[in-house]
Amino acid sequence: MNATIVDVLIENIKTDQSLLEETEAQIETAKENKRSVMDRLKDYRRDITVLLKYADDEQRKRIEELGFDFSESERGLNPVASVVMDIVMKAKDNQLTNAELYEAYAKTFKNKDDAFNYTEFNIKCRSLFNTQRLLRKKGKDPKSSRDDIISLNGRVKSSK
Repeated sequence: MNATIVDVLIENIKTDQSLLEETEAQIETAKENKRSVMDRLKDYRRDITVLLKYADDEQRKRIEELGFDFSESERGLNPVASVVMDIVMKAKDNQLTNAELYEAYAKTFKNKDDAFNYTEFNIKCRSLFNTQRLLRKKGKDPKSSRDDIISLNGRVKSSK
C-alpha cells in the first residue's frame, strides 16, 4: 500500500495533536503545582510577619537572605491602617472605643459611603494588632467589638 503525501500529512497532524494534548496536560499540572507552591510561600510570608518579632538578629538576616524584606518603609501600612494610626495618635490619651474609632475614620471621607463598612474596617486594621502597634481591651459586651478600647501600644513622643 502506497502512502500518499496526504496520508503522511494526516498522520503527522494526528501525532502532533496527540503531543499537543499531552503537553497541555503537563502545563496544567505544572501550573497547579506552581499555584500550590506560591500559596505556601504567601502563607509563610504571613506567618513571618506575625512571628518576626520573636526572631533574633541572625534569624532576621537569614529570612532577609530568602528574599523577605520587612523594613517599615517596604512593608508599610494599608491606607485604612495609616488613617487609624493617625486618629489614635491624635486621640485623648491615645485611646478610643472601636465604635468611636470607626466614626472618626468614616468622617475622613467627604461621602461617608466611600468608607469601608464596620466589618471590613476591622479586617483592614488587623495588621495594627498583629504587629502590636495597637492594643485591644475587650469591652463589657463580649459579643460586640464596638465598646472595645483601642489604644496605642507605647507613648507618643512629645515634640519639644
